[in-house]
Amino acid sequence: MNSIILNLENLFPWITPLDLFVFLLAFIIVLLAFALYVYRDSKLRGGNSTSWFIWTLILGGLIPFIFYIMVRSPMTKDDIKEIEEKKEVIELQKKYYELMISKEILKCPVCGEEVKSDYLFCQHCFTQLKKRCENCGHLVDKDSKICPYCGHIFDEKGENK
Repeated sequence: MNSIILNLENLFPWITPLDLFVFLLAFIIVLLAFALYVYRDSKLRGGNSTSWFIWTLILGGLIPFIFYIMVRSPMTKDDIKEIEEKKEVIELQKKYYELMISKEILKCPVCGEEVKSDYLFCQHCFTQLKKRCENCGHLVDKDSKICPYCGHIFDEKGENK
């Protein structure tokens, strides 16, 4: 260590041992700052944070830091989790809309052709699908004995009284 200090004093006569100590201390602080930043950032992004920390210390800080910035993942683990949750929400919305569409488009019980939920008769085989309440005008199932909207009671054959 003394030989290094003597060689530096011979090369740079204006450098005092205190200046050398301050420079060395500043270098160590900057090196630790780089290494800690790389460690914390790598941990956030799901990388091998311990090895990045060690290589940053061994190779002197700046070069591994720049290399890390170039090769690190662009997203943190939280960003990836948020994107996955958004994809899951979109899938659920898709399934919900598919369910709503499937409820809107029904199949005729006789011929199997598609009919809409507000059809009274199948347009293909003319089967009665629903009936309209004479009292309130709502569509009800053709076998209903009472209108669920107004309470109107149908006769035994299911026809309006």
